[in-house]
Amino acid sequence: MSDLEIRADWNTSEVRALMRKLQPPRLNQALSVSVNTTAKQVRTFAARIVAKAGGLKRGDVDPSIRIYPHSTPQTLSATVRGSGRPIALIKFAARQTKSGVTANAWGVRKLYKHTFIATMKSGHEGVFVRETKKRNPIKELWGSGVTQVMSQAITMGTIEADAQAKLTTNVVRQLKRYAFRG
Repeated sequence: MSDLEIRADWNTSEVRALMRKLQPPRLNQALSVSVNTTAKQVRTFAARIVAKAGGLKRGDVDPSIRIYPHSTPQTLSATVRGSGRPIALIKFAARQTKSGVTANAWGVRKLYKHTFIATMKSGHEGVFVRETKKRNPIKELWGSGVTQVMSQAITMGTIEADAQAKLTTNVVRQLKRYAFRG
């Protein structure tokens, strides 16, 4: 699994001044809202990066990136996590050829020999391969999960830099909102 931990830069005069205006129950509420807002934004950004790198639609990636657990005024933390659930090979722009199926998994078009695209009675479409020389059984082929690409993006700092900026912005916005509320 890919986890990302970020911390806000509290060392600005604006943040310190706003934090002095708020006392713990309201301060913790403001910070909790900031963390949850940032986690949602980071999830969206990560899904966009993974989809682009994998040659996928964002809707195919979204279910694999979740927020665990959501922040509360007591915890003030949330984790954006990419699961290792594999994605069906058909989602990678799979095309049937005479030799098999080609798919653009993670930016590289590859030929999967002796495979075929089929639609099951249930309506599910996939890329399949025969397990024996007989007609049945067949098994579906899968690409890798989003964990690998998300891990690479975290390692390169792409997601982390964006998350840092978003968290600081959200903290300032929520502190202002809660400080000037009645």
